[in-house]
Amino acid sequence: MRVNEIIELFQSKGVKATPQRISVYEALLSLKHPSAEAVLERVRSILPTVTVATVYNTLDCFAKAGVIERVLTVDNKMYFDTNLSRHYHLYSEETHEIQDFYDNELSELIRTFIQNRKIPGFELKDVKVQLIGNIENY
Repeated sequence: MRVNEIIELFQSKGVKATPQRISVYEALLSLKHPSAEAVLERVRSILPTVTVATVYNTLDCFAKAGVIERVLTVDNKMYFDTNLSRHYHLYSEETHEIQDFYDNELSELIRTFIQNRKIPGFELKDVKVQLIGNIENY
């Protein structure tokens, strides 16, 4: 994704495009499901004076604006995802690696199941699934 595309994305989500924010987003794109610490390390290789607070605040801003999604794993560690299309996550307990998994049939199965249950007072808005195991060569 080029810088002008990142700026357009930010504008569409109401996020101000600053050099630090652009660098954080570029780091997110290059790392695939990174932790905040990994993002900080990558950004500091480009902008050595960026602060921890700037990176954490930027990640929070992005998540609240819908630019990225947070991915909380079973080991209670937060990762971030720039892929906003409908997908699920395969999480490796051994390596802590996260990979995207696409399955429209699973999506429809879950939605239909929940709708048929008619849970009082509950309206399904989204489905987040994390499959936990060990990833070999997916």
